[in-house]
Amino acid sequence: MAIQPLAAEAAAPAFRPQKPSRPDEVGLSTNRLADLLLKHLYFKSPMSGQEWAAAIHLPYAVLAAAVQNLIEQSLCQKLGRVASTATGQDFGEAMGYQLSEQGRARARELLERDHYVGPAPVRFAAYETSIREQAVDLDVNRSRLTSALSHLVLSEDLLTELGPPIASRAPMFLYGAPGNGKTSIAEACAGLLGDRIFIPYAVDVEGQTVRIFDPLHHQAAAEDPAADQRWVPVERPFVKVGGELTPAMLGATFDPLLRFYEAPIHLKANGGIFLLDDFGRQDASPRALLNRLIVSLERRVDFLNLASAGKTVAVPFEAMVVFSTNLDPASLVDEAFLRRVRYKVFVPDPTEPEFRRIFERACIELAVPFDEKGYGDLLDRYYKKMKRPLRGCQPHDLLQALTEHALFQERPPRLEPDLIDMACDSYFVRLNT
Repeated sequence: MAIQPLAAEAAAPAFRPQKPSRPDEVGLSTNRLADLLLKHLYFKSPMSGQEWAAAIHLPYAVLAAAVQNLIEQSLCQKLGRVASTATGQDFGEAMGYQLSEQGRARARELLERDHYVGPAPVRFAAYETSIREQAVDLDVNRSRLTSALSHLVLSEDLLTELGPPIASRAPMFLYGAPGNGKTSIAEACAGLLGDRIFIPYAVDVEGQTVRIFDPLHHQAAAEDPAADQRWVPVERPFVKVGGELTPAMLGATFDPLLRFYEAPIHLKANGGIFLLDDFGRQDASPRALLNRLIVSLERRVDFLNLASAGKTVAVPFEAMVVFSTNLDPASLVDEAFLRRVRYKVFVPDPTEPEFRRIFERACIELAVPFDEKGYGDLLDRYYKKMKRPLRGCQPHDLLQALTEHALFQERPPRLEPDLIDMACDSYFVRLNT
């Protein structure tokens, strides 16, 4: 399958996988295509040629040989032309096809070996090419960074520290107290990595199917009718894992029931951000996780181990890795590991002026009128008097609680003393004194 770049956009060159027009451009053998077609027909029979082609996301013209293969083996039979609103169709595309008893038995055999039923996989070489071409170093200057993070209240010093690792997509530790925007910063960085990218639904690795597209982690963008439909346009991925992360999740997962592979969680972040949130809170030790990722971080290459097939293949790893923690990075790993993650960026508590700006923004968002006296009362009694540190998440959280208390009492949400007390009493932990 040929890959052709489009005209450059502002942030990064776009990329479009070219729609195949000949069978040899698909990257799969006729027999492999025929097997996939048969599995689709097993779950929905009869189907028109047009429906068949749509199911595996390929033009009917490149499937004709595979369809003929199934007919000659008596695995399916033609039903005649079916009604269609399409014009200019190939005659075979307008035909209906039905599974034979022999075909049903053959489909069961195939499903016992591999239960993948979806869009046709793309060649692994095409996937490698796509990753490399869609991962580019970016011209991230202060203006662009400030714009991308404008929804957050951050100091100029913090913006200065964030710029270099984002521009080079280098691994980075974000550390500091919880609630000050570490996750939000990492998520906003994904938008700086360029325009949308194309990822395949699945990849063929020496006869093994590895599923790549994951709707839990990939946000589909507008379709591109001119592109190969086996590829999905997505926004730059932002893949977040927290305390649930285990070393096993960083390897290809083989489902013994479905009998095909799911790509490792970090490879689903290719072209975007891979955030290890709450790093150090996982059951696995930080050292074990970093040992697993160290080659990927240094060489931008990972190794996909397809254990059931006895194969290991190298695959590009072009995600920016961000470790977010409220622990001291030096307490998690030793100096040798910290050297490999060159950038350690401390995200501090907001200053009083910054906290006020965050509070005022939250008032606008939640439609709570800002009141100087009420705000001063909140700050004096629940922060200064209690010697409580300021956290960036607290204004929105407190105002949300205040709004809910006011709604329950059928009152307008305002910064009035009793509503402030109710919100703070329910939000802050009361300590015995």
